[in-house]
Amino acid sequence: MTFSKIQKSTISQIIVEQIQEKLLKGELEAGQKLPPERQLAEMLGVSRSSLREAMRALQYMGILEIRQDGAHLCENLSLLSDHFKLAYLLKQFSVMELIEARKLVEAEIVRLAAERATAEDRETITEAFEETLRHQEAGEERDFLMADFAFHRAIAEAAQNSVLVEMLNAIRDLLLEVNLDVIKRPNQVQVATAFHEKIMKAILSGNAREASDAMLDHLTNVEEAIAEVYKAELSEDIRV
Repeated sequence: MTFSKIQKSTISQIIVEQIQEKLLKGELEAGQKLPPERQLAEMLGVSRSSLREAMRALQYMGILEIRQDGAHLCENLSLLSDHFKLAYLLKQFSVMELIEARKLVEAEIVRLAAERATAEDRETITEAFEETLRHQEAGEERDFLMADFAFHRAIAEAAQNSVLVEMLNAIRDLLLEVNLDVIKRPNQVQVATAFHEKIMKAILSGNAREASDAMLDHLTNVEEAIAEVYKAELSEDIRV
């Protein structure tokens, strides 16, 4: 197994992109175990802290899982996600196109979740929400983002439609770096948590219309935050 050296001036996203590219080319396979942290950092030519940041991102994206014997690529990698990732590498999607798609997908997901969620689904959604609260209170932005994803995924699972789950996973994977930037805005975590609570309560009460409206309000807020953070890039119509 070989990896290309990475210059120290680059960021952890380059590590993520190299892993993704090797998966797309078949140089890495689902379920494969990665080298130990120290060895992999040396192979990549990066610090262990940069590698850890990349590993957290890969976990968030559902590409990597940490087991007792080390880091493994997930067994059930999404073919739909891989298709979206390939298009992303070819620079075919803009940030705002992805946000627009996410709004359409999640508005339907949450509506179905309110109608179809089982008692177990509702418990999972509640637990996921409580996890986001813990990370908010601790001021752990990156861990909050992973918990945020778990919350949205729990809702998607409750919709009982596996295609919508995969679509959500694919879109959110591509927005990872954007979300990492947006979550650093003052009070953004608190605002997101408030929207999450409204969404959760609507699902638990079985109110599909209220749940859909709350999700759209939440994602509109995210859209506005992204527009503010990436104002210069968006004004120049740079594609990501």
